[in-house]
Amino acid sequence: MRLTDRSNLVKLLSLSLILSATSGCVTDLTDPAPINSYCEIAKPISYDSTKDTAETIKLIEQHNSKFVCVCEGDCPSKME
Repeated sequence: MRLTDRSNLVKLLSLSLILSATSGCVTDLTDPAPINSYCEIAKPISYDSTKDTAETIKLIEQHNSKFVCVCEGDCPSKME
């Protein structure tokens, strides 16, 4: 086997490995994810008002509000 043949073979194998490794990263963005997939993943978070910081409680309440709005359909009305 000549050096150029071996070099071409290495290049071909490298390309094949790269393509096969990245093929699992392809995502079809034409179909939107169903809204309920968020509701299956995100759950309301509980906290301890005597142990958690005010900032932590604020962030937890924001998360819980989003959950209630999206998953339970109880969204606050928008102010005009």
